[in-house]
This record gives sequence, structure tokens and C-alpha cells, in this order.
Amino acid sequence: MPEFKSKDYAGALKACFRRMDEILESEEGEAKLKEIQNKHGGTADPFSSMGETSSIASFTGCTATVVLITKDQIYCANAGDSRSVLGRSNGPKMCEPLSEDHKPENPGERARIEAAGGFVEENRVNGSLNLSRSMGDFEYKSKKELKYTE
Repeated sequence: MPEFKSKDYAGALKACFRRMDEILESEEGEAKLKEIQNKHGGTADPFSSMGETSSIASFTGCTATVVLITKDQIYCANAGDSRSVLGRSNGPKMCEPLSEDHKPENPGERARIEAAGGFVEENRVNGSLNLSRSMGDFEYKSKKELKYTE
């Protein structure tokens, strides 16, 4: 990854999260999701109502938190409501949050959702999803004219 090689660690983490979405949208990702579904999905097919042309990744998503530590910096990237906290054994501030939850009720997240044509109802994106960023969940990322971060 060029960002990592050039020590743009914040850019590298963003690129990794984007790459995960690209993998989920690929044929390889679709095959892996189907393999997981077949192995762990039981007898009921939760994706049967989505039709032959829809990808499992359209209705599948996950949150993630990644921490990268260099000799003098700590970088944290997250999508969704997974949290990272730095804990210390002593001192005035023993716990330091490294991430911020992406929740639909957060003013910035609500504005981003609404600018993309969505809505927040009962603190859920389009009345359904209870977090405002994730990997996968492409049914909420359908406007291809928007940048990935929008």
C-alpha cells in the first residue's frame, strides 16, 4: 500500500477500510460470503428474498476498529460503533478514548446521511441500521456519484 510505504499512516488506514469494501463487492468476496452463509447460516436462507441479481454484501456488514502504533504516534481507525480505548496503569487519565462511535444520532453523521438522501428515524439509518458507518451494507451506499466518505 503506497500510503503505508510513504508513512501516511492515517491515509493507509482509510485505504485499508476502502479496500475491504472493494473486496466485499468482488466475485471473490461474494464467494467467501456465500461459503460463510452455507457453513454457518443454518437451514433458513436469510438472503432468499434479495433475488438472484443482489449481492450478499448488499445486506451484510460489520464494524471494525484498527490501531496502528509507531514509535511516537498512535493511529486509530474505526467504522461503526466498535470502540478503542487506551488504558494506562496509573496517572491522572487512566482511560483515553481513541475512537468515536459512528451513530446516526450524532449531528455530523445525521447531516452526512441526509446529504446522501437517507434519513434518521428512531436513531437508525432509514429506520433500520443502528450505526452510520460500516464495511459492506451496500444497500446504504447505493449512490455511486457520492465519494466513498459521503
